[in-house]
Amino acid sequence: MISNKASFLIDIVYLWANGADERFSAIKNKYIQDLNKDTSKYIDDVQDQIFRDNNELKYSLRSIEQNAPWINHIFIVTAFGQVPSWLNTDNQKITIVPQESILPPDAGPIFNSCAVEASLKNIPNLSEHFLLANDDMFFNTPIEPDYFFDMASGKTKVRCVYRKNGRIPRNKKSIYQLHLINAANEIEKVFSINLYNYKSSHGIDPYIKSSIIECCEHPELSKVINSTKYHRFRDETDVHHLLFNLYDFIKNRADIIVSHSKHVGHNIILDFLYNLLYRKSIKTSVFYCTDAIESKVFSCNAPIVCVNDSVYNNDITREHNKLFFNKKFPNKSNFEI
Repeated sequence: MISNKASFLIDIVYLWANGADERFSAIKNKYIQDLNKDTSKYIDDVQDQIFRDNNELKYSLRSIEQNAPWINHIFIVTAFGQVPSWLNTDNQKITIVPQESILPPDAGPIFNSCAVEASLKNIPNLSEHFLLANDDMFFNTPIEPDYFFDMASGKTKVRCVYRKNGRIPRNKKSIYQLHLINAANEIEKVFSINLYNYKSSHGIDPYIKSSIIECCEHPELSKVINSTKYHRFRDETDVHHLLFNLYDFIKNRADIIVSHSKHVGHNIILDFLYNLLYRKSIKTSVFYCTDAIESKVFSCNAPIVCVNDSVYNNDITREHNKLFFNKKFPNKSNFEI
């Protein structure tokens, strides 16, 4: 039977935006034009899919109630007064956090998740131990808190993809990849330790608030963290929140667990061999996909699933994903009106 309580309080933080909101869209588009961002060479910095709302958050909250009832409190960071129309804001377990309240007063308006993630330590009443999730991430199966934290020491358990050939691939089309590389760059510059092999598994990650505060105050790391907070849109010099995970590892506050997401739809033979070779790791790793039906996510028993709304997704893809959400998490939660 799944636990209703952890040994210590564990909160979860979501970043959420509704890109279809007229005010949000108007302000974003104004600054995109002012900065000539609409001609960006990256597929993942200002495009609509980053801000598109497919009601994933509703189902992610259902997955908490169904599979992770031990979560203490849910903080939803939003902007421009946005609140999901279906959300029960009277629920004592929910707090809406305006991103303007945690960012530097002169930084806004911000459309950069890296900037917001670098400011999470400023959320009032956030517990020492917390999880960070995108709204497209789900607790796919009943899960215990020790999946994320060592219940005796409080250390985080960080799941990363391990690249044997050294550095994270530098995908020239993805600014996200640059942010991961920048995090490892900063760690190497400060501590002379090469952690380029580790790439975020793109799942729900654990953090220690006091350690983030310490990292943000580090005389050599504070500069890049603070500059990230002021970038209105994703910038090539931003650091990913993986920086905090790697800092915890350096300080012996984290264990890095090598993650292998199940392979589906690449090559039947190679997928079979890969899944057989890494079957033990796959059982506890994040499953990432863009099309829930084509990726056969219904047959996946991964603890965490991310159904990402890619720039390449279309109406059919979104219908497939909606079908998954409704079939996997059909029951209305207490977080809904």
